[in-house]
Amino acid sequence: PHLNGILGRTAGSVDGFSKYSPDMKAAGADGLVWNDETLATYLKKPRAVIKRTRMAFAGLKKDADLEAVIAYLRSFPE
Repeated sequence: PHLNGILGRTAGSVDGFSKYSPDMKAAGADGLVWNDETLATYLKKPRAVIKRTRMAFAGLKKDADLEAVIAYLRSFPE
């Protein structure tokens, strides 16, 4: 899915995107909303947040990298 406006968005909720894992959809239905904290946790270790994510990404190790990615994502409007 596109990442424009991800901060404040419910997980697994982009209209028209059909490839979310069932666990991502369930996390959104359970109230997971992307903010600085939830994104940092997810980007550090995705499977700690969404156990069966389809995202083939082990995570970012450095806090500076996490902060930079979140700042970058924040720069895009909805």
